Amino acid sequence: MTIQRKRIGERLVDAGLITEAQLQIALEEQKKTGELLGAILFSLGFISQKDLFTVLSMVHSGEQQKKDTEEKHLPDDMEEIIRQSTSAVKTNEKETAKAAEVSVAPVVRLVDRVVATGLQKGATDIHIGPDVRGTRVRYRIDGQLQHGMYLPKEILPAVVSRIKILGSMNIAENRIPQDGATEYTWNNKSLDLRISTFPVLGGENIVLRILDKSQLMLGLENLGYLREDIETLNHSLAMPYGLILVTGPTGSGKTTTLYSLLSIINSVYKNIYTLEDPIEYQLPLVRQSQVNVKAGLTFASGLRSILRQDPDVILVGEMRDMETAELAIRSSLTGHLVFSTLHTNDAVSSLPRLIDMGIEPFLLASTVETIVAQRLIRLLCLKCREAYSPPDDMRKQLGNALTDSTVLYRAKGCPECNDTGYRGRTVIYEILRMNEVLRKLVLSKSGSDRLYEAAKSSGLQTMYDMGIRKAVAGLTSVEEVYSTTRAAY
Repeated sequence: MTIQRKRIGERLVDAGLITEAQLQIALEEQKKTGELLGAILFSLGFISQKDLFTVLSMVHSGEQQKKDTEEKHLPDDMEEIIRQSTSAVKTNEKETAKAAEVSVAPVVRLVDRVVATGLQKGATDIHIGPDVRGTRVRYRIDGQLQHGMYLPKEILPAVVSRIKILGSMNIAENRIPQDGATEYTWNNKSLDLRISTFPVLGGENIVLRILDKSQLMLGLENLGYLREDIETLNHSLAMPYGLILVTGPTGSGKTTTLYSLLSIINSVYKNIYTLEDPIEYQLPLVRQSQVNVKAGLTFASGLRSILRQDPDVILVGEMRDMETAELAIRSSLTGHLVFSTLHTNDAVSSLPRLIDMGIEPFLLASTVETIVAQRLIRLLCLKCREAYSPPDDMRKQLGNALTDSTVLYRAKGCPECNDTGYRGRTVIYEILRMNEVLRKLVLSKSGSDRLYEAAKSSGLQTMYDMGIRKAVAGLTSVEEVYSTTRAAY
């Protein structure tokens, strides 16, 4: 791999396109970023757009592996795309309709290739936005952003317009953020693309969220929950009323966990309503509604109306404010089983957070039944994971979790996992079930530290503990657990 890059650099020097000093600067930058040499030379301003195409053709003609040239996905008629996009930029807003009539077949093919590449890689999000001297495409794979393509800067307006058309958005408006959605067919599968644009320096940044309904794995066991913990949650689901919370940051799988919990109790004998923003997947027998702030349908107003629909179970997508939180909690007091989410770092801190939002402690003590906090961690690639014996300082930190014969695994990297060492994700979690001790501490407005001590005394297994269990089982690495839970030895 290194030899190939050096050969390309030498050919550029021999052709007089760059100097030896410029090549060394680019190689140093490549060590830091891991990007393709041609993209680095272009971003540094050492070569022109025309020279960049020359570099790409050199790479394409001499490539041995797919991973060495992600720019190979560029259409052959890139110059035609640039010509069209440049023309579109110079067209004023009054001529937008006329500009839309320009043949956009090359742009259509480019956008299709960008999306298809993300789908092939298993990406959950596609990021397209302006860079210093170009247009950068990145893919979020297993929770980590990875470099995809580096396109000419002039192409961005045409790409943005094409994606806005797909999402039924206003292509003439580039001063404010916009949201859209579209159905996308790939390999005979129907996918949902959630589109978000945001004005930034140099143009508009676009993020495409990929929702593949066929990949939705309902069932706690499919997410990575252990059998004994599923039994614990089943006991909570059997309660006729109360509040069950799932907490964690954005992208931690809270919605999938909530859907899995609903699927356990879902039946024709229960009237289940959800209020979401947005609805990610459609569930059978469940009455799902999406928040529409412009029309006046908020979490709070929607919840009031749902209570007049004779519900048995209610899912509130998120408790964002005091009004929504209080309504959800009072709903659980009146004989409903209520599910919702919060953005907190762990299960215990959810209780002080709700009190800070203005919820009376006696309401929390009476209604909260179970709190689940979770994160997603990457799974080691089974093709290349590397076994090793943990060092003494790690053994000291992990304590009883390790035995003398324990073998741990770490990431290495291979073509199967795109040289990351990881492939796929699983969940680590902690389940806090309320008891009398915790309820008394909530009533006295105790802080997170006292609540945590009481929860640990009651047998709470933290996300860190769960992560170490999965690392010892060879599913992930200790470094990944440390990174995800912010722990270190």
